[in-house]
Amino acid sequence: MATQKEKKSQKETDSSELEKEQSSAKKSSGESEIDNAPDVESLTETLHGDPTEIESDEAINSIDEWVDFLKGHKQDNIKELSASLKDLKKLLKGKKSDGSEIAQVLATLAEQTNAIGDEAARGVKGPLHTLGKALVTFSHKVERAAAKDEE
Repeated sequence: MATQKEKKSQKETDSSELEKEQSSAKKSSGESEIDNAPDVESLTETLHGDPTEIESDEAINSIDEWVDFLKGHKQDNIKELSASLKDLKKLLKGKKSDGSEIAQVLATLAEQTNAIGDEAARGVKGPLHTLGKALVTFSHKVERAAAKDEE
């Protein structure tokens, strides 16, 4: 018959194994990654605003957050999204930014975000599609603002 000490030790072992399994399940479902993701809702809200009121530094900091978050992902579509974010950052850092080029990169980001959303798990799919739509709308706003500047 097992002693109290042995029973307690077995419970601790079982508990530890359960925690490991739960942690592993979270990682495989992507739940822990989602918890560390930059705020999609905040970004979507920003994209619904006026592009002329967004500071370049603010946009660059947001891009850096997303690039850091996406770093290490092996899927090609995630790598392409990260590369597009880096392209956008270069354009925003440039001395003379071309609005139509920025709009084009934003449209590409929208397509990539929607494609990733199509493959995403439930709970992530909706916010990614909302973000993709916001990126499309924002790219149109940037394009119109660029056209006004050219007049």
